[in-house]
Amino acid sequence: MENNLPIHLQEVLFGSSDKLESQRIKSLEKKGVIKKIAPRLYTSNLQESAEVIVKRNWLQILSKQYSGAMLSHRSALEYKPTSKGHIFLTYTYTRNIELPGIVIHFMKGKSVEGDTTFFGNLLVSQEARAYLENLQEARQSVSESKVLSQKEIEEKLELILKIRNEKSLNELRDKARILAPELGMEKEFAKLDKIIGALLSTRSSNILTSDVAKARVLGEPFDTSRIKLFEQLYNILSEQIFPDYPDRNITVKSYTNFGFFESYFSNYIEGTIFDIEEAKQIITTEIPIPTRDEDSHDVLGTYKIVSNRTEMSICPKDSDHFLDILQYRHKLILAARLSKNPGQFKHKNNFAGNSD
Repeated sequence: MENNLPIHLQEVLFGSSDKLESQRIKSLEKKGVIKKIAPRLYTSNLQESAEVIVKRNWLQILSKQYSGAMLSHRSALEYKPTSKGHIFLTYTYTRNIELPGIVIHFMKGKSVEGDTTFFGNLLVSQEARAYLENLQEARQSVSESKVLSQKEIEEKLELILKIRNEKSLNELRDKARILAPELGMEKEFAKLDKIIGALLSTRSSNILTSDVAKARVLGEPFDTSRIKLFEQLYNILSEQIFPDYPDRNITVKSYTNFGFFESYFSNYIEGTIFDIEEAKQIITTEIPIPTRDEDSHDVLGTYKIVSNRTEMSICPKDSDHFLDILQYRHKLILAARLSKNPGQFKHKNNFAGNSD
């Protein structure tokens, strides 16, 4: 922020070599309007700790106090300090600087064509360069290292392959091949080339360390983000104590009535809409509505499952049994939609316009 903004709008203020500005800062500090939290760094936030304020404004601080510095190595891929507050930058000198809540690691180096402006006067290593930097050897522990582990690099490259495509991964490798000699990172490129080659099944997969990358090579990729979400959900649910809700649909009639409305509304929210009387006619006669054969079978198939107390009481014995149940029920519900391959898993992604 500019120093001519009202003080209450500036959480962080910077010392200045300008005499008048320097006097203004000193006057504000003497009046207790601002406080000093680090060399040439002040804040108008008198309630929170210096650590909290610096962590919240680290981008602004770097941009203002170290103009031309470039987020590099792991910071160029994570865009944030490490869990222990370490940030890694390429700059005009090599030095470590500690501020409340963060440690800034400057490494002497140069920017090259393709490195981009990230925030204010702060740059960031271009993607291909960042991967080369992260394949440099480092001796520190992972949480404080300037580089990500090979496992983490593999997972990020696999994500590029999954979210973008094979062409994007090849383009990244081609760009890295051009940059490597200019940066003196030929050895790092050789590592990157092997990892990408393994992911694309054009080289041996023995180099891979990540389960995600190995699964990709075996043709069975999985979504690590979803797995983490499900694990979190399981942990939260397993810690809770829930009240016992006995089934009120004790009689056959009440159970089948409940099944009817469950079938009706579960299809309704998916866009398969019938009048109540139409849906009742489909289920009682098992005859589809004229011109709506597939929609009718969706409602009927769903009803046959959810109204069957025995079917709905089945508890999977293991993961394979669970998948068998899903496929069986899917086959029954979508029996009339042969183009959807009822009971079978998809082999191609869905497409919306030109994107998958």
